[in-house]
Amino acid sequence: MRNKPTIVVLLVVFSLICLYNLFYTYRQFSMSSKFNAAESNCIGSGRKDSVSCAEYQELVKDTVFQNRYKGAIDKSFTLGLDLQGGMLATLEIGVEDIIRQLAPNSVNDTAFNAALKNAIKTKENSQDDFVSIFVSELKKVNPNAKLGAVFMNNERGISVSTSDADVIKMLDEEAKGAIDRTFNIIRTRIDQFGVVSPNLQKQEGTGRIIVELPGVKEPERVRKLLRSTAKLEFWTTYTIEEAIRVMIEINEKSKIIEGLVKEDTTKKDVAKTDSTNTKPDSAGKTDVAVNDSSDKDSADISQEEKVAKFKKENPFFGVCPYPDLQSINPKSPLVGYAMPEDTAKVNEYLRNEEITEVIPDDMKFFWTLKPIAGKAHGLVAIRAENSEPVLGGDKVTTARRTTDENNRFVVDMTMNIEGAQDWARITEDNVNKSVAITLDRMVYSFPTVQGKIAGGRSQITGDFSADEAGDLANVLKAGQLPVPAKIIGEDIVGPSLGASNITSGLLSFLAALLIVGLFMVWYYRKAGVYAVIALLFNLIALIAASAAFNIVLTLPGMAGIILTIGMAVDANVLVFERIREELRSGKTQKAAIKAGFQNAFSSIIDSNVTTLLTGIILFAFGVGPIKGFAVTLIIGILTSLVATLLLTRLILEYYADKGQTISFGSEKTLSMFTGIDLKFSQRKKMFYMISGGLTVVSLILMLTVGFKLGVDFKGGRQYVVEFENKSLSDTDLEKIRTDLTTAYEGDAPVIKTLASASQVQITTSYKKEDAKAGDEIVNKLLANLNSSFPSSKPKILSSTDVGPTVANDIKRSAFFSVIFSLIIIALYILIRFYKWQYSLGAFASLFHDVIIVLGLFSFFRLIPLPFNVEIDQAFIAAILTLIGYSINDTVVVFDRVRENLLENKTMPMTQVFDAAINETLSRTLITAGTTLLSAFVLLLLGGAVIKGFVFAIFMGIIFGTYSSIFVASAISLDLFLREKADKKVAATAK
Repeated sequence: MRNKPTIVVLLVVFSLICLYNLFYTYRQFSMSSKFNAAESNCIGSGRKDSVSCAEYQELVKDTVFQNRYKGAIDKSFTLGLDLQGGMLATLEIGVEDIIRQLAPNSVNDTAFNAALKNAIKTKENSQDDFVSIFVSELKKVNPNAKLGAVFMNNERGISVSTSDADVIKMLDEEAKGAIDRTFNIIRTRIDQFGVVSPNLQKQEGTGRIIVELPGVKEPERVRKLLRSTAKLEFWTTYTIEEAIRVMIEINEKSKIIEGLVKEDTTKKDVAKTDSTNTKPDSAGKTDVAVNDSSDKDSADISQEEKVAKFKKENPFFGVCPYPDLQSINPKSPLVGYAMPEDTAKVNEYLRNEEITEVIPDDMKFFWTLKPIAGKAHGLVAIRAENSEPVLGGDKVTTARRTTDENNRFVVDMTMNIEGAQDWARITEDNVNKSVAITLDRMVYSFPTVQGKIAGGRSQITGDFSADEAGDLANVLKAGQLPVPAKIIGEDIVGPSLGASNITSGLLSFLAALLIVGLFMVWYYRKAGVYAVIALLFNLIALIAASAAFNIVLTLPGMAGIILTIGMAVDANVLVFERIREELRSGKTQKAAIKAGFQNAFSSIIDSNVTTLLTGIILFAFGVGPIKGFAVTLIIGILTSLVATLLLTRLILEYYADKGQTISFGSEKTLSMFTGIDLKFSQRKKMFYMISGGLTVVSLILMLTVGFKLGVDFKGGRQYVVEFENKSLSDTDLEKIRTDLTTAYEGDAPVIKTLASASQVQITTSYKKEDAKAGDEIVNKLLANLNSSFPSSKPKILSSTDVGPTVANDIKRSAFFSVIFSLIIIALYILIRFYKWQYSLGAFASLFHDVIIVLGLFSFFRLIPLPFNVEIDQAFIAAILTLIGYSINDTVVVFDRVRENLLENKTMPMTQVFDAAINETLSRTLITAGTTLLSAFVLLLLGGAVIKGFVFAIFMGIIFGTYSSIFVASAISLDLFLREKADKKVAATAK
């Protein structure tokens, strides 16, 4: 080896860098463990006395501890959602909302609205950007439409005469700008939220943002943080004195809507009605307004019957009674109450055309964010001159959480000069009246103005907790989103499931390392010991590199590390087998080691580059945990090359230079594969029949049986539920299925037990199109489970929510990633080997492997396995890994074919291929065996979440090894023979 001293120095430096990064990883996990234990003791147990919280409060205030902790996090890898719990959300920025904002004059235009509706539907199955789709749909609806007229805006330089191309350019810029602003605002909010190592990604061209928040324990807080546009507004209000007449008229109109009275009679009644002949119960005994004079015999019926009768006769007041006029401040803007389940009905009434006729043009109604009377939310009457607030949130410069004189949490705000002047004028004009402070059209507070407020100071109150006040201040400081962000996909993993995944992952890792290490030592003796040393170095380098680049380690990422253990020995096996050949040919030990590395080099590089290409494609198309698997796979390939080509060689040459004999196997293992002479070329037809039969059967299964699609491919919601001290029987599962089918209005869920009989996976497509139905579905789920198994305390360990649009995109990405990887690898083979026959043979064998594994998954839909065999993102990752692994084997065979052709150009082509397969058979089977062992360990000990993923890889290794030997080589050989025959015919013809 040339420049050996330099290489030694570089390896030492590299090792020190690895240890440096591992030190910070150790520090991070030790400090995190200490902090989490203290936090759990203080908060998790529900105790907040000074003794139990002393350590936690001390750590929070300890700036040295916090700075060291943050520094350790910045220099180490962190655990992903599936290992420590947390939340992954897919946000979609509504480009359609941006288009609406840019065309305010077209809101009521039929063609505009039809085009927008069609564009939204078309986008679900298209990769084109929304602006292009909208323009295309608008031209379909109205071929003569001029975009300049639709989006006319002098400030943006758009007029009727502006060309469509210029308008489209403006729309693209505005859409991109809105997405970029949304991304930055959400990043700021997340940073202020205090999540350790959050990960935000923009999915270019889709208007989507992926937000990954490890360790988050309050998903609902995160949802509010992400969804809120933070549109802060200040409104003057109507008093209940001013609004009561309108409320009564709304109630009378509701009688017409419900068919209780005829319109003529109502008009007559309303004319006679004043604010006292429909009033709340003066005794305040009920939460609803009751008409005391509605029946002569009212004294003879119960209070419950009175309420029921009143609700029946007064539809609007039945769901939204107004406050007791005898007890409420007549200047209050509070004009009604409604329970959460009734607010939708109230909104429906208020939007009805019959009712909007009696509501003044400048009157709006907003709900209070929090309940203000028991569980009921308040309805506030807003005065909206020109439909605009009197002051906007853009005038607020700072916001911070603080406490008032009663030690309640509030949010203090400071305004700029212009805002301060407006605020002084507004408060001066509304003394003894309320000003409503709203965020996203929800009323946070409606304080009564006591006098003019100068200096631009204001305060939002509302019975906040510390977290709620802090979150509100954060979103106000971060700024208002240009358009609402919708959560269209969601993954939540509980901390207990994360801890279980860590345990199973570590057990799998140690078992795979031990088994592969023992095998290498048994098969290669002393050389095997050196290979294990290189393997350990490889793993340390892999983990250290992950820490250096702040990579998030996920469960599939751990699976990638474990599979790397099996695959990392591949390069060592290639080298050792070549050294054995050189020793058998009579070379000295030093010469054999040198020749072994030289002759194995091209095979090592080619086989690893092809696997690296599939890793890069997986990284480009993967999301979340799958991207984590791709990263560990890529890093593992690079570190294994360093470990084998440098470290193993240095060790072997060091002992060879000292004159020590290095054994490359025992007497038994040295002769294990010698003398094998498989006449595979004579059995091509048999292998064609086997492969053809398997392919045809697989295709039939795929077309007739189909696949069990995962939730990320078909959309819907999936929950992992654990029962305490309860093993579920088939009868229990059927009861859960029956009860939930009823609760979900006939939509039968798919229920499956996981590795433990106390855990079940429940998948439902009920209301999958409704992004806001998540809470309803969870409530129905838990209500039914608690009713059926009250003593088992069922709890949700993890949940996944995938909207239909995301599911369609995932399917498209999966399809293109597999096709793209097949094509790019075929091109690499063509470039590297210069012959299209190699490329076509490799492509055909890879296609064969993919089809057969797909057929297997289709078959096991008929015969269920004890783990999921769904087609999902993890399965696609497994397919891409299989492609990389299979081509790895194929390249080694082709490389030996090429070498044999160069050495003996007169040898018949059939003999060349037979010799290449026989010479590489030991390497092929040993590498397949070590990788299969690692995959088998994962199947036995790995978490239930990844067993389907590992099963696909396990079966892929088997069929990939088979196809490398008997399919790729056979096809390439026949193509070469046909080319030779064609040339012979052509020469004869001449």
